[in-house]
Formats: sequence, C-alpha cells, structure tokens
Amino acid sequence: MRIDQVKAQVGVTIVAQLGKNVIELSSKVAKVYASCVYIEPIKQDDKMLGFGGKGLKVSMIIANPKEGKAYRFSNIKIRNVKTSEGELFHEVTCPTEAKLVNRRGACRVWLGEAGTVSVGLAGKPINVVVKDISVSGIAFICDKDADVHNDDIVRVSFTDSTANTKFTLGAVIVRSEELARSQKLYGCKLKQESNTITKFVNEKQREKLKASRQIANKQLATG
Repeated sequence: MRIDQVKAQVGVTIVAQLGKNVIELSSKVAKVYASCVYIEPIKQDDKMLGFGGKGLKVSMIIANPKEGKAYRFSNIKIRNVKTSEGELFHEVTCPTEAKLVNRRGACRVWLGEAGTVSVGLAGKPINVVVKDISVSGIAFICDKDADVHNDDIVRVSFTDSTANTKFTLGAVIVRSEELARSQKLYGCKLKQESNTITKFVNEKQREKLKASRQIANKQLATG
C-alpha cells in the first residue's frame, strides 16, 4: 500500500518512539493527496503536538477491518500545516510502501492505581492494583488466593489519581500469570469499547510522550 492509496476518514495510529519509550496516538485521515495525507490534529492541553523532536522515530498504522489486516508506514515524516481556510492538520509523508503488521493487541499504558474487582453482579470487592489499560483491555494484580478465575465476568473499579476520575469497567478475564510474592496478574478484555476510554488512554499516552521529551531535552542540555 502506498501513501496515496490510503482512504479518507480511515482511523490511523501514530506510533512514536523516543529511546525505550513507545506510545500510540489515535487520529483519522482527513485528506488524501498524491504524495501525502492530512490527518486530524493530535492535541495536548489544546495545543497541537509536534513530531519533529531529535531522536523521535514515528510510524503510522492503518487497520483494514474487512481484511482483518493492518499496515505500517515506517520512517514517516510529520509536519503541522495550516490550510488557506485556517484548518490545522498533520501532514504525513512516506517514501516507501506500507508493510503488513501483526496487531494482536492494542497499546497499553501503565496505571499502577489501587482499585477493586468484583466477580459477577454481587461479588465482594477484592483489593487489586490496576496495572495497565488499553482501549480494549485492562490488567490487574491481586493476591494469588483471591477467588478470581479465567473466563470470569468482572467489574474493575479504580480512580485515576491525576484527573481524580473514577472508572468502573465491565470485563472478561482472558488470561492469568503467576507473579512473585504470592501474587497473580490477570489480563481482561473490556466488554465494550467507548469514546471515554479511548480519550483517557490517548491522554495518558500524550502525557508519556510529553514526559519523554522533557527527559530527552534535559539530557541534551546536560550532555
């Protein structure tokens, strides 16, 4: 797939890597041209993000639900543009064709928040640590002897300490893994994806990118 073969209104994922830090940010194709595409602005604190930082590697992934496939454009260049009508976009260019990629799961962001998990409709809340979250899944850690099992339908509740926002999410446990100190990790698939969760995950990813850039700038200033 070439960049000019991308369809307008298709959702895209921008993958930004700075050192060992990798985040994914969601957007949508607004306009398609012969040598580039314009995607809708990705913002942080109402300001349009820039992707020209030193050492920042950026790629773009486009999923094709009908084919069940996803394509990655590597080594892309992104610059912020403003049209004659005053519209803001990210202009994405790529000299090479996209390649098929394996998209088994969505990008997760670390939380580390205290929370509770209830099994079924009337289950007693179990104290857990909510490890991470994505637009389609969530993971938590609890004591090994907790009455929680694969295929259980659960309600995961936690409060984001940064925004002081409480979440209660329905999920199905799809995997488990034993950890040290008599603990166990459970991975869950959310029963329903929502714009609220997508917005929350994207905001966390933007915060991570901003923090990574600040660290990189400090390193450059002291190097």
